[in-house]
Amino acid sequence: MERANARKSDGLSVNGRHLLSLAHKALLHTRQTEVAKRLNVADSTVLRRTEKYPEIMETLAASGVEDFVLRGEMKVPLEQYRWLLTVAIQFAEYELERTKEKTPDCCNSTGV
Repeated sequence: MERANARKSDGLSVNGRHLLSLAHKALLHTRQTEVAKRLNVADSTVLRRTEKYPEIMETLAASGVEDFVLRGEMKVPLEQYRWLLTVAIQFAEYELERTKEKTPDCCNSTGV
């Protein structure tokens, strides 16, 4: 007989860990008291609820959720992100060449 695959995995998937880190980041940027006030619960309840985050995020990842956007953030398509990085690298190379050309002679000498 073959061993049956267990439904429960020992660790979180990559997407699950990513969602978990985003959730913790969102919680860190907001005071626990403010979160508790919005939920009408005690402050300690907020921390207890975060213990369930790994299971919730793994469920979301298994459902196909890969990312969420927080207030004030904007999702950029991958192609646009790659283009922006290419332009930034080209600009950095240009600036490096420009500053090399304008370096005074006193900085290039090895001694007096």
